Amino acid sequence: MGTLVVGKLDLNDSAVVARMKAAIQTLVQDAASYRALRFKPQYYFAVEPSPIPSAPGWYVVLDGKLPLYVGKADNLNGRLNTNTGSVDSFAERARARDGKRNFIKKLDELGSFSHLRVCLILESQLLLALGMNRLQLNNLDRANVEKLIDILRSHFTYR
Repeated sequence: MGTLVVGKLDLNDSAVVARMKAAIQTLVQDAASYRALRFKPQYYFAVEPSPIPSAPGWYVVLDGKLPLYVGKADNLNGRLNTNTGSVDSFAERARARDGKRNFIKKLDELGSFSHLRVCLILESQLLLALGMNRLQLNNLDRANVEKLIDILRSHFTYR
């Protein structure tokens, strides 16, 4: 089989993947990682209580304990809690399609979700949990971690 294209985190190594899974599971067990997520008409997300860290990391959008979506952000607060970061082209009438986040917003507006919230995973916390707090991740690493969390999102036990 081929190998994954990786940066500093070798996700071709089963021991690294196991450590990542364990570290992410530990982080999603922390009650401080969770915030209420609401749709703010007409186009935006808002996180409560605010603000959230303006740091790089990943986020899991949940309906209760059911994971719906995983994203990454260079600035979590900017991506999830500002009109410029959370608009997702929803306000552009000429857009040809909508991203998953826009579907989450519309479905929330339609009452399809009972308890929309977000679990924040800070890059610094993940690296600390892995014992790699001196490591500087690059964009490839961040994207690969996003994919790993997304693929395994139903394997984690959320609070």
